[in-house]
Amino acid sequence: MKISKNILTAMALAATFAFVSCSNEDEIPGSGEGKLGFAFVLNNGTASAANARTENSNLTIENGFIQIKELELEVEGKNDLGTFEKEIEIKFRDIKKVTFNDFDESVDFFINIEAGEYKEIKLELDLIDYRNEPSIYIEGTYASQSGAAIPVVFEFYGDDIDFEVEIEAKDGGYFSIDARNNPLALFEINAVNWFRGVSDSEFENANRTNGAILIKRDSNREIYSKVTRNIKEFADIEIELRR
Repeated sequence: MKISKNILTAMALAATFAFVSCSNEDEIPGSGEGKLGFAFVLNNGTASAANARTENSNLTIENGFIQIKELELEVEGKNDLGTFEKEIEIKFRDIKKVTFNDFDESVDFFINIEAGEYKEIKLELDLIDYRNEPSIYIEGTYASQSGAAIPVVFEFYGDDIDFEVEIEAKDGGYFSIDARNNPLALFEINAVNWFRGVSDSEFENANRTNGAILIKRDSNREIYSKVTRNIKEFADIEIELRR
C-alpha cells in the first residue's frame, strides 16, 4: 500500500536547504552532473533536537532509522533544451540505512541528478526490511510513575508503507542543481507524533521484554496498531526550497 506521507514526521515537517560540497564521489546512485543531498534529524516540532517528548506522556524519543530500497522521483524543470517532466527511479546497490541523529551539517546521502533548474521534485522513499532489521525503527525512554526509566522500542516490519514528500522552489520559481550547486534537504522528523493517543496508563501496563517496552506486530499489539495508524494518517507535506 502506497501511503503519501512526509518522511516519518507528524504535524509539521521543516526543511532547510544549504548549498554544500560533495567530496565523496563514490557510491553515489543516479546519473547526471547535479547532486541532491538528504539529511534526517529528530525534532520536537519547534527546534532541532536529538530528543523529542510527546505532548501528553512521559515518553522521550531518542533515535531511530529507516531502511530505503529505492527512490522514485517525479521532476519538473527546465534546461538548455527547454522544459521537462520526467520520472526517475534510483536503486541503491546496497539497502540504504538512514539514521536519525543530531544535525551537524553532515549529509546522510547524495544522489546524482541531471543538472538544471527545478520547479518541483516529488520524492517517494520505498522502505524495506533488511538483515533481520525492520524498515522503520524508533528508540526512546518512558519515565514511569515509579521514577524508573524504561526503554521503549518500536519496530515496523514490512514494505507496505512508503513515504512521499514534495520539494518546491520558493514563490513558484526554480532552484538550481548542478555540479556547483548541491542542495541539502534537511528533514526534521517529529516522530513523537507517532505515539499520539497512546496514554501513560498504556505504557505503564505494557508488556515488557528484557525490561523494555517492545512495540511490534506481535508485542503490545494495541499500542502498535495506534502507532502504525498514526504513521498512515498524516497528510502530504510540501517542502519549500530556500536559495
